[in-house]
Amino acid sequence: MIGTDKEASLVVGSLTAIMAAVLTFAQEFGVNLTDGQQSAITNLVAVLAPIIAALVIRGLVFSKNSTQLKINEGFADGQQGATEPPKVA
Repeated sequence: MIGTDKEASLVVGSLTAIMAAVLTFAQEFGVNLTDGQQSAITNLVAVLAPIIAALVIRGLVFSKNSTQLKINEGFADGQQGATEPPKVA
């Protein structure tokens, strides 16, 4: 989705809302879904969306300490070519 690299938590609400709109749209144009089928699909999306969002979000977040550790490790391996690692603000 567009912009999820900045605000990945928008995936949950967006995905659920889009799915509900698609189901309503499809039903209005002749797709025969019972209320039970529509409810089952919506519930499945409501369960899967937070799990997917959590996995996406987890891959995008870094703590200050782990970032500083990675920087320091790079300097210890001589990869940065400087004498002292920068400090993470």
